[in-house]
This record gives sequence, C-alpha cells and structure tokens, in this order.
Amino acid sequence: MSLLPRTLSRRRRRSGASAISIIASFFILAATCLSVSVISGPAARAATCGTTNIALHQPTTASSIQGPAWPASNATDGNLSTRWSSAFSDPQWLEVDLGSTQSICQVVIHWETAYAKAFQIQTSNDNSTWTTIYSTTTGTGGTQTLNITGSGRYIRMYGTARATQYGYSIYEFQVYPS
Repeated sequence: MSLLPRTLSRRRRRSGASAISIIASFFILAATCLSVSVISGPAARAATCGTTNIALHQPTTASSIQGPAWPASNATDGNLSTRWSSAFSDPQWLEVDLGSTQSICQVVIHWETAYAKAFQIQTSNDNSTWTTIYSTTTGTGGTQTLNITGSGRYIRMYGTARATQYGYSIYEFQVYPS
C-alpha cells in the first residue's frame, strides 16, 4: 500500500507519461528539422533543375582559340572527345547564345588538364552588360558542377587566372535551366 495520497500517485504516473511524450516530440521535431535542411540544401536545388542541356549545339564564341582544331563550338557539341582551347594568356572567355532569356540553376564544366584557377560564370541579356552569378579563385579542374541562380540569353565562362601555362581548355560547357 502506498503512503502517498492517490492524487499525487496519479500525477507522477501522468507526468512520467508526459515526459516520454515530450521527449518523443523533441526527437520528431529534430528529425523534421534535419529533413527540411536536407531538402532545402544544394542537392534540392540541383534536383529542381531541368535535365536538358540548353547549351547543346547553340552558337558558341570565344575570346580566342589556340588554333583551328579547337574552335569554341567544340565546347557545346555534346562530344567529350573534342574541346575548345584558348590562347595562352589571361583573361579569356567562352560564351553561349541560348537563343532567349533562360533561368539557369546549374552549369557543368568538363575541363581538360588546362583549367581555370580563377573564373566567373556571367550572364547577359544584351551580350554587352554582364552579371556575375558565380565566382571562384580556387577552381579545381576536372568536372565542376556549379549550382547557381541567374538568368540571361547569353552565358559565359570568364577566366581570369589559368592553372597551367597553357590556355583554358573545355571539353563541354553544359547549362541547365530552372
């Protein structure tokens, strides 16, 4: 037989159940917050991008070419065996005319060994005034996937510092719409 009055004994049982409820609610809330942060992170933005490379086979120009074997159009021909290669100096750029203003959420650059250490991704509606939507001074080469936000009819890679003594060299410059 309990020495405590019945009402106090019931409160303890209820408060024990309430404590378990509170702890369970806390863990559910924490799990919900974690899943929301994962869904709203960069992977979610990439998941909302279109799957069609809107730069493929579009008119592509460049500030220079190393020679006739490496034209700008090679960077948007869909072939990872061909490439654009620039003159061996800074700055240089590769530009694609998307044909109309597009919302852009991702750019993928497949660099050859001669890549940009520092570069920007820029957009323009008039091919004259440029807006920087991505910038780095620590380019890695290889295949770089850039989750970005911007819009424009024209998009370009504007290289300001080469990682090697050679020019800038891109196998493929891919652009994905929002």
